[in-house]
Amino acid sequence: MKKILVALLLCISTLAFSQEKTLLRLNYKKGDVYEIKTVMNQNMGEVMTMDMDMTMSLNVTEVKDNNITTEATFNHVKMSMESMGQKMAYDSNTKESEMDPFAQGAHAEMKKLIESVVLIENDTRGNITNTELKSGTADISAFKDNMGGMIYPEDPVEVGTTWSASKEQQGMTIESTYKVTAITDDTVELEVTGKITGTAEGTLDGKSNINKETGNVIKSEVNMAFTVEGQKVGSTITITSTKK
Repeated sequence: MKKILVALLLCISTLAFSQEKTLLRLNYKKGDVYEIKTVMNQNMGEVMTMDMDMTMSLNVTEVKDNNITTEATFNHVKMSMESMGQKMAYDSNTKESEMDPFAQGAHAEMKKLIESVVLIENDTRGNITNTELKSGTADISAFKDNMGGMIYPEDPVEVGTTWSASKEQQGMTIESTYKVTAITDDTVELEVTGKITGTAEGTLDGKSNINKETGNVIKSEVNMAFTVEGQKVGSTITITSTKK
């Protein structure tokens, strides 16, 4: 009888855990600062390989009702490329006087971004509603598309819940499907799959880890395999976000 009762209690506990529901929302507070690091590795076979690291600070300046206003500043950009046997590298922390011609050319554009402050407005589900240049001279015409992150569903989620979202980026339509694989005391774990259409054709897969309390995506890893103008491309993008 004891064994039956223990088994029944374990079963009930498991069911309670699996049925836990969480409403995913961005619960940022004014004054919060997040450091966001993006690492991208792209491989185009013999044509080119490129690795890029970018670090950005996101400062929450206002939270009102369903609207969150943040200011983004880029702190550090580093990249290395190899094309046709030629290696090229750039690091924004390097003194301009010590940069080679390739790095100087890259710095001419990156410097504009590093010296700029971008104002971003989004709702608590993650939809970006407005972007504008607060200071500096960077071209942010495509900033909204490139910065668009995960869009949370309207209703609470539980293990097994799926939802989809799509975005346009440089002529591509990226359609992502998210599936909740686990909910712990602190996090919501997701599996990501999807497809790429438009100027490129391919698929994507990955995973994400979300902080339940703040709605902040702690870590996101996405692998993409697509073809553009007949060229096969493999790309891995890892984004980590840490509250400072």
